[in-house]
Amino acid sequence: MKAKKIRKVIVILILLFILAIVLIPMAWAISLSFDRRSVSTLPAFSLMPHEPSLFNYQIAFTSIPLARYFLNTTFLTVTHTFIAVFFALTSGYAFAKGRFALKNFWFVFMLAVMMMPFESRMIPLYLQYKKWGMIDTYFPLLLGAGGYVYGIFFARQNIDGIPDSLRESAYIDGANEWTIFFRIIVPLSKPLIATLSILQVLGQWNSYLWPLVILRTRTKQVISVGVSIFNSQENAIYYGPRMAVAVVSAIPLTIMFLFLQKYIVQSVAVSGIKQ
Repeated sequence: MKAKKIRKVIVILILLFILAIVLIPMAWAISLSFDRRSVSTLPAFSLMPHEPSLFNYQIAFTSIPLARYFLNTTFLTVTHTFIAVFFALTSGYAFAKGRFALKNFWFVFMLAVMMMPFESRMIPLYLQYKKWGMIDTYFPLLLGAGGYVYGIFFARQNIDGIPDSLRESAYIDGANEWTIFFRIIVPLSKPLIATLSILQVLGQWNSYLWPLVILRTRTKQVISVGVSIFNSQENAIYYGPRMAVAVVSAIPLTIMFLFLQKYIVQSVAVSGIKQ
């Protein structure tokens, strides 16, 4: 019994040490963002600002349209998540309970597409959207949301476990497919919806490569590209403003994690992927 307590204490100490390694750089970054001296130099290490000030944040918001980047990213994230989760549920329902020709073939074909990395499809997609005149618009960032292949696969596996007797009872009562979907499948798929939504939000908020390629107008950019733009400017040599931009860009996901950490951990555990 004593040996178990000793092992438990050792494990706790190791975890606390690892936690300190992760949190101390983050705390220093926050301290630098509020330290006025960090505008012109890198102060000595301290978890508290030497000269507390919001000057770095003023520089951050005046150097780039940070508020506009937030609005753009929020719009794209919410819209993309809604489209992706909705079509994942409807397609997953069709593959799980529907009857149509070559169903298994199309499902395997869809999985084969999922195995292709996005980078290998990026240039053909860019040329296609350029031909359609959609470059520097949000359409290329949203049209692909309906093809959330992993979501379709995950939805199909979960909806397949819903008893067919529920659908048969609804059919007897005169319900059509859409009524069954919205009144039976969706309510029973709330954990699935939460998982797919969380994974989509995490992925879309941090999306960088595709918006960088598609969007040309500065005011249309997303927060991840905006941070990169700021870091490439002349005043990027100053640590304070850079830390301020980094802190501001991380606030939404940090708040989301604090309130939904249980569901985020469950989504990662259930889905088997980490974004």
